[in-house]
Amino acid sequence: MPDRTLVFLESSTSGHLFVRAARRQGLRPILVTSGSDRYRNLAGEAVDTVIADTADIGAMARVCDKFQAQAPIAGIMSTSGAYASMAARLCHRLGLPGADFQAIENCQNKFLQRGTFKNAGLLTPAYELVHNVPSAVEAAARIGFPVIVKPVVGSGSTGVRLCLDGGDVGEQVAYLLSTDGEGVARDVLIEEFIVGLEYSVETVGHAVLGITKKHLGTLPHFVEVGHDFPAALDQREQFAVTETVLSAVEALRLHWGAAHTELRLDRRGPVIIEVNPRMGGDMIPELIRLASGVDVVSETIRLATGAQIDLRPRKRRQASIRFLTPGAEGLVRWKADLNAVRAIPSVSEVDLYVAEGDEVRLHGDYRDRIGHVIAEGDTQCEVEFSLAEVMAGLRYDIEPAAGPPNGR
Repeated sequence: MPDRTLVFLESSTSGHLFVRAARRQGLRPILVTSGSDRYRNLAGEAVDTVIADTADIGAMARVCDKFQAQAPIAGIMSTSGAYASMAARLCHRLGLPGADFQAIENCQNKFLQRGTFKNAGLLTPAYELVHNVPSAVEAAARIGFPVIVKPVVGSGSTGVRLCLDGGDVGEQVAYLLSTDGEGVARDVLIEEFIVGLEYSVETVGHAVLGITKKHLGTLPHFVEVGHDFPAALDQREQFAVTETVLSAVEALRLHWGAAHTELRLDRRGPVIIEVNPRMGGDMIPELIRLASGVDVVSETIRLATGAQIDLRPRKRRQASIRFLTPGAEGLVRWKADLNAVRAIPSVSEVDLYVAEGDEVRLHGDYRDRIGHVIAEGDTQCEVEFSLAEVMAGLRYDIEPAAGPPNGR
């Protein structure tokens, strides 16, 4: 058994990649989570799991002290941005490599982010912080419709909605502030809607790994239904995006570790939407590995355990992911021949998240996805051709289920 442990606080859509990479480096991965059944993608990994309150620093300190008494902790990290600050605090306490936890906490608050970017002279959407429905409607009118309503703290597009008028704004803000809302937000951002294509940029410290093009689902929600890496931008656009992101990362003092920056390109140039203090989810690390040869998951683990890292690209290819997102709620009835789909040239991975007869509900965020496919090739055209063939083969019906609709 490995004599050094790597502690993961909670997980993400790419969490299983980190567990596997830790084992390849001779480390024993331990998942600390508040719920053992939260992560479908870890179900087959047989990872040691400890149940604890991952939001309580005292509880987490006691858990890590117990681990340390049993075997040396090589590193502590989280693939989920929501727990990046906790991981940084624990690393600081134990003298392990880690980020500045105060910088992480400031980054996790989208309102504080906006102020930091504004002071640094970076382009950001117009925004206002609100705490109730009347002030939200007034703020939206000042900014100009349509606007985006989102919780100040959160990820995965949860609780984010495009609102066309005051009625929409009032409804969404009331929902976010209610006990039925997504995490019962205390603070809400009203934000200008930037028209333009959306991208994300993956960085480790001040090293830029590349730019990812995002594909979004149907408004008023912002479900990400696909990614292409690297994005097809001209040299001028690449330079503008890279310089903007490096300035944003510097302004936030994110000098150590991975960051995932989301932005839109409008007529003025790159407009920063938000920076997340974590590696990109949605299997973006796998796209980077397939396209550039950089195993950023393994390198991030090396960074977290104090080893030297190497982020130099080894090849230049294209890789894309597309998610299956049903447009209705109900029971899934698959009509796909998975063996035939997986045999399609350039297909790297096909994964279905729900089984035959499972019920799906629509939430307007990442939870709406029921599967994904990844393809790679020498050109984006080759990748798109394979993706189209795969998506056509992954046929399914949504059969209405008994019971009331979800309503959101």
